[in-house]
Amino acid sequence: MPELPEVETISNRLRPYIVGKTISRIEVVSPKSFSGDQSSVVSLQVLGVSRRAKMIRFHLQKRQNILVHLKMTGQLIYVDENHRVGGGHPTDDWIAKLPSRHTRVQVTFNDGSKLFFNDQRLFGWMKVMSDAEVQNEFAKYAMDINSDEFSPSYFQKQLAKRRVAIKLVMLDNKVVAGIGNIYVCDALNLAKLSPFRAASSLTLDEIQTLYDSSRTIIQKGIDLGGATTDGKYIDVHGFAGKYQLEARVYGRKGQNCLNCGNEIVKDRQAGRGTYWCKNCQK
Repeated sequence: MPELPEVETISNRLRPYIVGKTISRIEVVSPKSFSGDQSSVVSLQVLGVSRRAKMIRFHLQKRQNILVHLKMTGQLIYVDENHRVGGGHPTDDWIAKLPSRHTRVQVTFNDGSKLFFNDQRLFGWMKVMSDAEVQNEFAKYAMDINSDEFSPSYFQKQLAKRRVAIKLVMLDNKVVAGIGNIYVCDALNLAKLSPFRAASSLTLDEIQTLYDSSRTIIQKGIDLGGATTDGKYIDVHGFAGKYQLEARVYGRKGQNCLNCGNEIVKDRQAGRGTYWCKNCQK
């Protein structure tokens, strides 16, 4: 699933091409992937593109919005005569002719350019929502890990309540939003903390270190355009990120830890791969 850096990157890539354009048509190929009345946003101008948690928000006139969650395999791809940009799950749809068999929604703008919402597994969604409905949706999530509101004191209060493994707590959207498996593994390595430690066992100093490490790793992910885990597509211009080339532990089983030089191992936690160093992460 795309994490905060990937979704932030997609939002940043689309913004220059879409803001100011007017929606002229929305074709819903898969009703499961779209909810709301598409006719209500036709003829409305796009005023902005932003991100919250792992969702992309298209701000429209008349306090209307299109909210998108890519989930596991979703993509947003913008195409005009001279450009092709976007991101999401890496597949041939990044480079193939669109629409494809994975295209679920097609948005056409007044100048003929198009935005394709593709999704192989049909878990993602696109919704027409009012400003009030968007805020209700956002209320389901904790604050973003890179937001000003996410403070060390808030983090400490959340961890003190939980005796489960710190990695699992950080993956809980009710504690902090936007950070997923790749970046949690790397943040814990940078902080030299075991992913299996009980969250409530962390000292104040360790919480501060993890707080700083998490925000550092997330910002690095944003700076590098997120991660593209499928090597076949890492050089696709306008889509691929480079974080995977500088990951600390994620995807580096058997390689040397950047902290201490010992071997990185891979274990399982709640069905997910956990990459870490048993030597320096305590």
